[in-house]
Amino acid sequence: MGVASRLDTDTGPVFLKAAPLRSPAIGHYQREAAVNAALPAGIPAPRLLWSGEVAGWLLLSFGHLDGRDADLAPGSPDLTPVLRTVGELADRLTPNPWDRAPSVAERFTALREKADELLAQCPGEFPVLEAAAAGFSLAAVDGGTLLHADLHAGNFFVTADGVSVIDWSLASRGAPWVDVAMLVPRLVAAGHGVAGAESLAGTVPGWKAAPEGAVTGLAAVRALFAEHQARSGPPRLRAARAIAAVVGRAWVEYRIGAL
Repeated sequence: MGVASRLDTDTGPVFLKAAPLRSPAIGHYQREAAVNAALPAGIPAPRLLWSGEVAGWLLLSFGHLDGRDADLAPGSPDLTPVLRTVGELADRLTPNPWDRAPSVAERFTALREKADELLAQCPGEFPVLEAAAAGFSLAAVDGGTLLHADLHAGNFFVTADGVSVIDWSLASRGAPWVDVAMLVPRLVAAGHGVAGAESLAGTVPGWKAAPEGAVTGLAAVRALFAEHQARSGPPRLRAARAIAAVVGRAWVEYRIGAL
């Protein structure tokens, strides 16, 4: 359980995030503080103003942004600046400026473990996803770019000055195409067809270098993970995971048919 709130001070508003030091999620807060300090000047992200431990809590104070979540639906005027921002991040965060960034492969290892668990529990139920996931190599996602690793509409914040990217609590080191690949299902869930979502991804320069098999394998692993969580994950997240599973399966089936 944590806190995320606007705090009005004598010198103006700030955005406060806080979590108990004993919280299972404390590592995310610590990672966000560390990566924010390493982001180069000019990166479109709110700056960390102060952090500290107070009465058993970790507090993070960020510059406050006036704006709204991005709209990723078809026809939205936010799409072009959002995708441009994704490309700019990959360009400006290569090479990785945070020397303590964990590899994104660590996260996908955990996802693949859940995917394998689901396949063991439900033999023969997901033949297309199972075949695609079997070809996934963790080495393919390795790289020297600092990734946000959780890009979705709620983490793109549209202000009068443009698009800012918030919540860097899963930031990792990896191949530059990974952030784009993880955004594609979000675009599909926002209402785009799979082909249209891939076409939008193609406007981001780093996408062109993405290995076809690696993208399909990653999509399959994530779809299987989502299915596992829709069945066995935290109850409050199961509905969202079920949607992600449907979207992920549709993307894999499209890619296999298109290859």
